[in-house]
Amino acid sequence: MKLRVVIVEDEYYVRKGIIQTFDWESLGCEIIGEAANGRDGIAVIEELKPELVIADIEMPVIAGIEMVTILKGRQCRSEFIFLTAHQKFTYVHSALKLEAVDYLLKPFRYEELKACIRKVRVRLGLLDEKEDILLTEREITAENVYIKKAILYVREHYSQELKVGDVAESLSLSEAYFCRLFKKETGYTFGQYLTNYRMHVAAGLLANFPIKVADAAAQVGFADSNYFSMTFKRVMELTPSEYQEEHRLY
Repeated sequence: MKLRVVIVEDEYYVRKGIIQTFDWESLGCEIIGEAANGRDGIAVIEELKPELVIADIEMPVIAGIEMVTILKGRQCRSEFIFLTAHQKFTYVHSALKLEAVDYLLKPFRYEELKACIRKVRVRLGLLDEKEDILLTEREITAENVYIKKAILYVREHYSQELKVGDVAESLSLSEAYFCRLFKKETGYTFGQYLTNYRMHVAAGLLANFPIKVADAAAQVGFADSNYFSMTFKRVMELTPSEYQEEHRLY
């Protein structure tokens, strides 16, 4: 059975990057709708009745937790996976109370998404749980305000030359302490997070606009377009030009 999926994510390029980056067909999924906030998400989900909804926790108008609470109250039968920028205990606790399948820490990898999809199939009775060796519980770490501020800093400055020292200084933390804290709370080094975030944004640009690779590189903070192309291929497994050709919507 092919799972019909709706993506609810407020950041346009991140949402488009999620939709276009992954081979949903190979996961047995089909993207049937999208929304930029919880209010629109409710309307789309109630109209299309997807088997799975992947929704950001922090969104304008109506946040992800509130959106799912409303839908559950209306007897919505969709399964839910939450997206979060960091492992915030209060968010994860709320997700568990709502019986969400799991949460994905942005920017997530294909294997992490694949594991979550398998969990959905177990819940729907489409997969034998004993055979699902990829299902693992993630460690939940405590809430940390510094990580939230760091993620917001990345969102606001990813298009500029950005160094880990800049972020640490903005938080009045030593660089060494910030690096340890970021890795502990998110599971990524700061460099990994920044690179993956930039590649998701670049993927959205390349798919939605007739933009040159060099211009896409510049817009996500890469002065060297060749280095950008190598990084993009490592993360997305396609060169920027190949990705643009396969995923363009214009």
